[in-house]
Amino acid sequence: MKARAVVRIWSQFGEPLWIVVNIGFPIFTSMALALLYESSGFGDYTGFAILGGVMISFWGNVLWSMASQFYWDRQEGLFEIYLTSPASISAILIGMSVGGIVGTAPSAVAVAIIGSLLFHPSIVVSSWIAVILTFTLTLLSLYCMGMLLSSLYLAYGRAAESLNDALQEPVSMLSGVYFPSIGSLSPFPFVVQVAASLIPLTIGMDSLRRTLFFSEGLSGVWLELLVLAAMSVALFFASSVSLKALENKGRRDGTIAVRIR
Repeated sequence: MKARAVVRIWSQFGEPLWIVVNIGFPIFTSMALALLYESSGFGDYTGFAILGGVMISFWGNVLWSMASQFYWDRQEGLFEIYLTSPASISAILIGMSVGGIVGTAPSAVAVAIIGSLLFHPSIVVSSWIAVILTFTLTLLSLYCMGMLLSSLYLAYGRAAESLNDALQEPVSMLSGVYFPSIGSLSPFPFVVQVAASLIPLTIGMDSLRRTLFFSEGLSGVWLELLVLAAMSVALFFASSVSLKALENKGRRDGTIAVRIR
């Protein structure tokens, strides 16, 4: 786990272009939507756009550096090393998650600082413990989701990049990254809100908005925290089961390490 985390961290900080991209795309989108809030007379909600820029950095990392990683490793001939090493696949995935969080954190912090300096969002926090706990459980559930997607992408092969492209924007919209998608402020009908609630990021974004901008503490978001914790456990268990099943099938058929051209 430690070895895979270190490699992930060095790979992200070793390429200056990726650092610029990881900061640039979220901050430009956040600035555009924050300006839209201000021009529409909702200047008090610019913090929604800044928070969205922070979290979209992690969501992009889950899709492009977690879910797709095993597929790319197989294409480069690294997946055989994973299978023949004494390390478990779950440990390798956890290392990828830890490395992804540490590697993405500076970009997320930069987005938060730049956005705060430019738009001065109104932050009203009654419990920083609630904020930190919500943020931690949101990341935990997101990266457990990435672990599950990594096994699916490994099975589907070349469809991985197409799946990423298909998931990126719809999930960003449904999860309420830049505007509330569930609750009283949501523009979506109830059925869509229920469907959106199946995405961990949706629950996390709603809880973060409430703790950061509406002064709600642990008593206000305890149910969401329980849901995020349950999602994390369920997604981690599902990823372990699916990877083990895929590994066993690949060993029997001799196809798990076959590169797809």
